[in-house]
Amino acid sequence: MGRITVEEYASFVKQNQESAYRLAYGYLRGREDALDAVQEAVEHGLRRLGTLHDAEKVRPWFTRILVNTCLDMLRQRKRRGAESLDASPELAPAGEDNASARSEAMALYEAIGRLPPKLKTVVMLRFFEDMKLSEIAESAGCTLSTAKARLYKALSLLRVELEEDEEE
Repeated sequence: MGRITVEEYASFVKQNQESAYRLAYGYLRGREDALDAVQEAVEHGLRRLGTLHDAEKVRPWFTRILVNTCLDMLRQRKRRGAESLDASPELAPAGEDNASARSEAMALYEAIGRLPPKLKTVVMLRFFEDMKLSEIAESAGCTLSTAKARLYKALSLLRVELEEDEEE
């Protein structure tokens, strides 16, 4: 359990580039923005490599950097009043048989997108990145009990919203 080397960091980034892109895309909903966020997070992580004292904690450390980068980009976008023009992501295979599944997946994805940033973070890390609650807490910069509470609240809000959608 020591510091991480530049080579180890590069290896981590290479192994986790798809996961990082998915996470950034989940926030930013645009290909170019997601790629920019990942690149910016990798560069920021490289500059701050000396602050990581335990090489085994590189995943939550980098995830926190990436999430903060995405949130900063969303704040900048909001200030500019810009919206991403990219289409929503493909969540299920195309085809008439999958129309219902696609519709449900899109409704869920859109509902997650409307969650407040702190709640959205725990949902995305837990279910899209399959992170443990302890890793989520570290990535989000909160306690384990706070991460659990945020996840519970987010799931409750999603449940209510999706039930309302079904009734309409």
